[in-house]
Amino acid sequence: MEVQIQTRKLIKPSSPTPLHLRELKLSCFDQIAPPAFGSFIFFFKAPINGQQTLKKLESSLSDVLTKFYPFAGRFIQDRNAIDCNDQGAEYLEARVSVSLNQFILEELDVKLVNLLVPYPNELVFTPTILAVQINEFDCGGLAIGTSFSHKFADGFTIFGFMNGWATCCRIGVDAVKCLSFETESLLPDGFKPTYKIPVPDDNLDTLITKRFIFTASTIAALKAKVGVGQFSRAQLLIALIWKVRISMAKKKDSLQIFPYNFRGKTALPIPSNGAGNLFINILVRFTANDDKNPDLLHLVNLVGNELRNAAESFGKAETAEDLFLSATNSSREIHETLSKGDTEICILTSLSKFPYYEADFGWGMPGWIASVHKDVEMVLLMDTRFDGGVEAWVTLEPDNMVRFEQDPDILAYTCKPSDYFTRCLLGSEN
Repeated sequence: MEVQIQTRKLIKPSSPTPLHLRELKLSCFDQIAPPAFGSFIFFFKAPINGQQTLKKLESSLSDVLTKFYPFAGRFIQDRNAIDCNDQGAEYLEARVSVSLNQFILEELDVKLVNLLVPYPNELVFTPTILAVQINEFDCGGLAIGTSFSHKFADGFTIFGFMNGWATCCRIGVDAVKCLSFETESLLPDGFKPTYKIPVPDDNLDTLITKRFIFTASTIAALKAKVGVGQFSRAQLLIALIWKVRISMAKKKDSLQIFPYNFRGKTALPIPSNGAGNLFINILVRFTANDDKNPDLLHLVNLVGNELRNAAESFGKAETAEDLFLSATNSSREIHETLSKGDTEICILTSLSKFPYYEADFGWGMPGWIASVHKDVEMVLLMDTRFDGGVEAWVTLEPDNMVRFEQDPDILAYTCKPSDYFTRCLLGSEN
């Protein structure tokens, strides 16, 4: 498979950003975010009128940047700010030498997915806030690859922008629901962090990424196995995947890390549509004993307890300093655990229930939304488009991957991605 870049340019907002909005100070939470990119790809079956579609995507991107103006700016590190100078979002067009169905339905090397985004290595950091790559397949199918700066964009922010761009393309800029960029005034940058979220080593070439599908029926079977109790799909799958990682860790202690979106969950007037990194990392510890295979229900309860503690703590927080102290304490604990080297670190991000499949640019919802091959051992959970399932993107060392995919729970409760995507792309659903 070859991906040939045909066009590379900057897309500026269709009207200039007002002078009083030309500098956006980053919140204290943005400052501790890692200098990296977050990438996703939105796949669509063949749109009509290829060149017309490309022109529409380009013009609507220019229009929507007038509302999402920080995404056309550049990160200024020494000022902890975005210079909203209208320099423009990076924009690429590319040709892919296979059909869309070949690319998705065959058991592809997941590393090939990274060729469809502007920044294949997410740790190659630049001041750019947004870069877009429009990929045309031989069949006429389309994949919109995106790379967003994590210094300003968490998952909620990324998908808020993509849905806004899609609305602009389909209906017009006046119908776009914009994110709020006022969080800096509520979470000021005056707090100086002692610890930031650690940046991993670049292991892109040595790690392996594979995808595992948990269908709605297998998740229901898992819930039945665990028994009574109130817990979400995400909580259940976090615990299951953590259980597999613990069994691979040879009786080492284990620290599970996953983000908690605190929009609408604090006493502070943080807007529910606030842009930026409005999350804290939750840490859950498992102490090894003679039984290296812990009970799934025990881990479900450990995860649930920490989620409830976080909700209670954030609900009582009355100042930005209270929130920021929790975030920096989490970062400090991660740093201390890493330095000791006696604990298995398990990183997981759940994007369950995020509205990413609402990104209709005018030719229907995406057939698939993909992550990319990562630079660090981690797991990313995303909803499938159909049947209430969950797709797990798992990145591990090669030896660890062999043990992971041969685990009895993984064999019992997951199916091959190709089985799911045959239905997703070749089925009759709209």
